[in-house]
Amino acid sequence: MTSNQTGFSLIEVLISFVVLTVGVLGLIKLQTYMAVKSENALHSIDALYLAEDKLEYFRTRSQSAATGTILHSSIEDSTETLSMAGQTVTREVKVDNDTPVVGAKKINVKVSWTDRWNNSQSVALDTVISKYSEFD
Repeated sequence: MTSNQTGFSLIEVLISFVVLTVGVLGLIKLQTYMAVKSENALHSIDALYLAEDKLEYFRTRSQSAATGTILHSSIEDSTETLSMAGQTVTREVKVDNDTPVVGAKKINVKVSWTDRWNNSQSVALDTVISKYSEFD
């Protein structure tokens, strides 16, 4: 005796639920990954702004301080803690004197923070500033 029933068996339904569950979990993981990457991109832009701000401050220097805000000789290593988008970041300035030539300073500004998973993130900018200015 053969049965002419139509429809789905219980095993077919269970397999379709498993496939659907795997697909939904993949979408949830993708959404979480994209949220973290988006947040890191926003923090990177803010950190880049903080690093550029410090470099622009150094570019306003003067040999005699008559036309600038700071002396060239006062550009030194420093570390400061700042607030960026409600999060604490560290801005670290490293200065190599007389590099690459005498009378110049190679400056590295690094802004570091930790993301939501406590991974260390950072943005760093380098420049060279001469002791001599076209305005002095």
